[in-house]
Amino acid sequence: MKKEHSARFYILRFLICAALACGAFFYAFTLRRLNLAYTPSETAESSTLLSNPYCGFYKISGYTLSDDHSEADASQWSKKACKDDPYPLILLEINLKNYSNMDLSSTALQQLNRILTECSKAGKQLILRFLYDWDGKARETEPTDFFRIKNHISQLGPVVNKYTDSVYIIQGLLIGNNGEMHDSNYENIDQIRQLAEAMAAAVSPEIYLAVRTPAQLRGILRTKTPLASSQTGDGSLASRLGLFNDGMLGSVYDLGTYDDTPLTSSSTPGEKGSRSDELIYQYKLCQYVPNGGEVTVDNEYNDLENAIADLATMHVSYLNAEHDPEVLSKWKNSVYTGSDIFSGVNGFDYMSAHLGYRYRLKTSSLAFRSLLDDTARLYLTIENTGFSSAYRTFETTLVLKNENTGESEDLETNIDNTSIAGNDESIFRLELDVRSLKKGTYTLELKMTDPATKTVIHFANTGYETSDTIPVGTFTLS
Repeated sequence: MKKEHSARFYILRFLICAALACGAFFYAFTLRRLNLAYTPSETAESSTLLSNPYCGFYKISGYTLSDDHSEADASQWSKKACKDDPYPLILLEINLKNYSNMDLSSTALQQLNRILTECSKAGKQLILRFLYDWDGKARETEPTDFFRIKNHISQLGPVVNKYTDSVYIIQGLLIGNNGEMHDSNYENIDQIRQLAEAMAAAVSPEIYLAVRTPAQLRGILRTKTPLASSQTGDGSLASRLGLFNDGMLGSVYDLGTYDDTPLTSSSTPGEKGSRSDELIYQYKLCQYVPNGGEVTVDNEYNDLENAIADLATMHVSYLNAEHDPEVLSKWKNSVYTGSDIFSGVNGFDYMSAHLGYRYRLKTSSLAFRSLLDDTARLYLTIENTGFSSAYRTFETTLVLKNENTGESEDLETNIDNTSIAGNDESIFRLELDVRSLKKGTYTLELKMTDPATKTVIHFANTGYETSDTIPVGTFTLS
């Protein structure tokens, strides 16, 4: 009997425990159960030309600093130059020839400050080039004392650094015809290195620097290895030193930019390589630092198909809109025949659309396991069909809107736009705290802005080319 009672007791206890466990499980199931249904938005690609900072075509404007000019003169000139320029980017050339053998005067520095002030007010992104020559006579107009150039750089730095919101790149190191670092009294790589290091020390690390040839860049940095992703963003000279090429596509040598001898293991960093060598080098380097300039001399290398291939390889983000007129005219009269959405577009418009970065939200999905997950995982694929990366970091937020109440909030994201290389795409995973939300219908939109210029970054999604946000998708919680 005792054994029977004991067995009944254990059975009863088991049943009670099982019932409690089932109840607890049912309670937990009821508590955590959350149905989520997601519908992604349409993401058709647009061929419309986008208006975004730091890329595209530009025009050149030049001003000569002089004690014979006033600050008001500089202000008036700058206002007109900005007003007459239809492009967000402007190459601003500042001629210092009047001070070749003396320090820059306070009058000169005030003029420069006023010019930059007006350009900033006009919302321009500036490519700055300081020089001593516009007439192919740099050897005559450059300072006779090398250290004068370094002193000029140290004087220019504090003025330029007040405008990191608008000054994007400084091209060149003051020397050479038209500031292009050739036909100069100071072409020795050690002198060039000293000037580059002086520029890097004087100018804010937020501003990119650029030199004329890959060989000069390698010689300055004393390495044949191009910048790697792990070296970016640390403010060092290497992390901010890019290229400009004013002989782009002008010949097999890009008018002296390249050589006819391939690089070898015994080549020094400052030696020029063949076109093939240097294109490969730029492909690697210019994923992380800007590259631009102007095309010149109508020839086979700037025929549309060849030009597209090389500009994409070099990750070119900006070009002169006025030079070379024959090449630009050739592009305008050529037709792009690729199999994508741009098929049938003239070559100039194709280039306009692809210089720099060109983002499209390609796909989105939302994954959520009701019983297991605390957050939903939002996957976004962002495509970049442009020639290059964007070299400045933009702020990207996810806009969550409750369709039932009309309330919305901006959610921070971990999206690093600089990681989306030209002609490539990246997948980003975002965590969405859906359990904190009330049941109902929600929409998701993506917003990207440039913190420096305070402008919205537009995406190449059909119907949203000028919108502040682009739709991502809609989900319902029940």
